[in-house]
Amino acid sequence: MMPTRMALAAGTVILAAVAIALISSDRLAPGTSAEGTLAPPSTGPVGAIYQQIPRPGTAGRIGAEAPLFAWATPQGQLTNLEVLRGQAVVINFWATWCVPCRDEMPALDRVAATHPRVTFLEIDLQEDPEVIGAFFARYRLAHLQPVLDPLGRTTTRYGVLSLPTTFFVDPDGVIQHIRIGGPMSEEEIEQGIAKAAGGT
Repeated sequence: MMPTRMALAAGTVILAAVAIALISSDRLAPGTSAEGTLAPPSTGPVGAIYQQIPRPGTAGRIGAEAPLFAWATPQGQLTNLEVLRGQAVVINFWATWCVPCRDEMPALDRVAATHPRVTFLEIDLQEDPEVIGAFFARYRLAHLQPVLDPLGRTTTRYGVLSLPTTFFVDPDGVIQHIRIGGPMSEEEIEQGIAKAAGGT
């Protein structure tokens, strides 16, 4: 039990340092604009966020509209969070090195298989796409959508300071439930979806 707590604490420290660096840094990655927009990525094993979409009032907290972002799917299709209006969305921030993340991924996939009208976005923090793709293949995760956060800006906008952190967003785009830490059980995931769906 202690190693898991130590790993989670270490992950929290690392994420806090990353968040501070992203907020305070004036340097941008090659190909980015002042708004943190990347050129839409080419096809690959996972999706990738290429743009933050500013909108007043959005925040990573319950009762607020979820911060908007755009990403390219592995097939090269460009989409964004607002396109998913009308359905509940589960946004899970994770990384392959995060032990609780690895433990809860199979549960997320099993629940996702029973909720075809709910979109599960797995936002990975700045890892190599090939590593993410290999992870999904190894765990046979077929119902989750892996999306890379290459600059870490989406993670920062949602105020994520430890992994995993999961946001349950309702059909209007409003965050109804947040689960910090993990691993979540299938029952906990179902409860979060119920809150996002208005108890239906």
